[in-house]
Amino acid sequence: MSVTFEQQPSGNMGALSPIIYQVYDTDYTKTGFYYLFDVYVWNGAASFPANPNYSITKYPDQYANNRAWIDIHKLVNQALTEDFLEVGTYKPNVTGGACYFGVKCKGVWATGSGSYTSSNIKLATNGWTYTQDGFNATIAADILTEKSTFYITDDTPSYYVWYNASVITSITIGATSITPVSVTSSGNAIQGVDIIQLLQAAGVSTNTNITFSYSGGSYTFPIKYQCENKYGSVTIHYLNRFGVYETMVFNALSRRNFNYTRESYERPIFRQQDMSLAWDYGVHQTQNFLTNATTTLIVNTDYIPEAYNAQIQEIFASDNLLIDDGGDAYSARITDTAFNRLTRINDKLIQYTLTIEYNHPLINKLVR
Repeated sequence: MSVTFEQQPSGNMGALSPIIYQVYDTDYTKTGFYYLFDVYVWNGAASFPANPNYSITKYPDQYANNRAWIDIHKLVNQALTEDFLEVGTYKPNVTGGACYFGVKCKGVWATGSGSYTSSNIKLATNGWTYTQDGFNATIAADILTEKSTFYITDDTPSYYVWYNASVITSITIGATSITPVSVTSSGNAIQGVDIIQLLQAAGVSTNTNITFSYSGGSYTFPIKYQCENKYGSVTIHYLNRFGVYETMVFNALSRRNFNYTRESYERPIFRQQDMSLAWDYGVHQTQNFLTNATTTLIVNTDYIPEAYNAQIQEIFASDNLLIDDGGDAYSARITDTAFNRLTRINDKLIQYTLTIEYNHPLINKLVR
C-alpha cells in the first residue's frame, strides 16, 4: 500500500500559521515501520525540485489510529523575505515574499519501503490566519485585501494593491488598463499595482473606480479622495494577513518624537597642556557616550468606516511596516500593545491613534 494524505493544504497558505499534513499507511503493522516525509520548499516553477530541503521521520501515533502528522510552517517561513517591495515601483512582483512548498511521503520498514505519494503543490507567503478560521485555513483570494474602498489624498505618494496574477487578466482605471506579467514562477504568482501611478497614467484626479478583471467577471473597488488636513498625512505599507504590503493613509494629526538614551562617566579635568585653561573651557568633566535615539511617530486615522477595523487589527499584528517618506521607505513597527476595537453603536465616530517606532536608531552606527 502507499501513503494516503488525509490532511493537506487546499490553497495558498500563510507561513506564520501552521501548515499541517496528516498521512496514513496500512503497512504500519510491519516491523520497524515509520513514515518518511520529504519536505520541499523552493522558488521557481510549480513542480517538485529534484531533491528535498528536509527529511522528517515520524512513527505511527497509536492515539491517532497509527497516523502521523507534521507541521512545516517554520520551514517554509525560513525561505521567505520581507524586503520584496521597493516603494515607488509601478507594478511590483512578490519575488522572495512567496515560495512553493509540498511534501512527499512513504512508509519504511525493516525489510523494505513503499512508494512515495506526493501532496498538492501550494504557494506560501508571510501571511497568517486567525484561530477562529479553523484547521489549515487558506489565505487564498484573487485580490489580497479585505478593504472595500481605497481612501487616498492628493499628496499620497503610493498606494499598493496586490492580486493573484494567475486569475486577474487586467486592471483598469478610466480608459487606461494594465495587464499582469505571465506567471512563470512563485516570484510573480502574486503581483501588485501602485494605484497612484495608474491614476496618473489615466489622467484621473477625482473619485473613481478601479476594476480587476478575470475570465468571466470582475472586481470593482471605489477610490475616494479625502481632503488632506492641515497637518499633512502619513502613508504606511504594512504586511497584511495575506503576506503582501497593503497601504494605509493616516490623514490626521501626526507627531514625531525622539527618545534619547546615553551613558556618562567622569573624566579627568585637566587635559589641556596649560592646566589653567581647563577653567576657561568650562570644566568639561562629565562625558557622554553611547548617545543614540529612537524615532517614533504618533499617527491618527481620519474618521473611518467600521469595516476598516479589520485593517487596523492587521496593522497591530503585522511583522513589518514601511513608512513612505517622499519615496524613501523606512522599516518600522507598532509599539502599542492593546487594540480597543471601536464600533459605531458604542463609539459613534471611529478614529484610532497608533504609535509607530522606526526599526533603526536615529544616529547611524550600523556596520554593514
